[in-house]
Amino acid sequence: MNIVFFVHRYWPVVGGVERYVHELAKALVAQGHRVNVVAGATDATLPEQDAHEGISIHRFPMQRSPLRARWWLLRNLGLFVRADVIHVSNTHMLEFFWRMVGFLVSRRKVFLTRHGLSYTHPVPDWEKRRAKRSIGLAAGVVHDGEFIGKWLGLKPDLCPNQGLSPPADELPYVAEPPPTSAAYIGRIEPDSGIRIYIDAVKILARDMGRPFHLDVYGDGSLLPSLRERVKRTDLPVTFHGRVANAQDRIVEACFAFIDGRMAIQEAMARRRLVLAGYADPLKRDYVAGEPFSPHIVTVSSGAELAQRVAHYIDHPDKRHALVEQAHLHARSLTWSRTAEAYTSLWAKHLTSRAPRPSRWEFFKTALILNHEDSTAKTTWAR
Repeated sequence: MNIVFFVHRYWPVVGGVERYVHELAKALVAQGHRVNVVAGATDATLPEQDAHEGISIHRFPMQRSPLRARWWLLRNLGLFVRADVIHVSNTHMLEFFWRMVGFLVSRRKVFLTRHGLSYTHPVPDWEKRRAKRSIGLAAGVVHDGEFIGKWLGLKPDLCPNQGLSPPADELPYVAEPPPTSAAYIGRIEPDSGIRIYIDAVKILARDMGRPFHLDVYGDGSLLPSLRERVKRTDLPVTFHGRVANAQDRIVEACFAFIDGRMAIQEAMARRRLVLAGYADPLKRDYVAGEPFSPHIVTVSSGAELAQRVAHYIDHPDKRHALVEQAHLHARSLTWSRTAEAYTSLWAKHLTSRAPRPSRWEFFKTALILNHEDSTAKTTWAR
């Protein structure tokens, strides 16, 4: 197949969606498919044509006017016309694609992966409306997580497991250090559970009198206030900021305080017990309603987390048993399997004779954005 991924950003930007698309693209190339990535240029100095680890990259002027972006996409329309599959990441990019050039290509070959939500609880009505509207713009929809369909009220065509890179079987074994430390990797935002983890450290170190230290790898809006809190109260927490390949730091601690899907599975592959905090019912389903969930510990408060950590410190046999169950699950996660799930979905829909909406219906749907949507949504230029 000739596959084009249409994404907001791509390498050298390295985030969750960017890593997902890159690893999936590499697996597809390894299976004999041709892959191009069309992405917004996050920096004017980046070349229009590029390549990274065997993946061809084409960058349109994201930071310029929409007219310039449309002109670039029209000039490069052949990329989309010649493709067997056009796979778009996230709803706002699907809408942008249809506004720009999508109405000029076959609707049968356009697919969507929804990588997450706004993580606003409860989920706003505008987000649900946009998700429903996106169904009319894509031949098939993939969700990167079971929780997405539940909170949007929509059933996807596919909800595959993410792969791991490197696979669990290729990671070196690193012996578990003493159970006196944890590593947090992820965003430092209100929905991330970071406050729960710091509350737990306070209870463990101060109230329970247990030696315990937390290393935090990541950045976000709460970082300044949490740094001030840790300094003021002299808590055993170290903030390292954003660190390249932070997942490799997981093995330096005994416990992994993580709530991000990809990082959870990377910790499982490295044989570290994952304890995931959730701040609201949406994030509860994010960590407790997925295939990996039976192999981790989920909590709703710092006090509960401290109690669970103390339990697994005092019962190393139970800790090791859960870690090995999690590692067994992680061994089944490969990007080649994820790629096979995608290609099966594409093949099924590309050969389907089911009727599709007319070109005008697609174009009209893409343009119906009321004032509430246009002010609340994430736009293509962000």
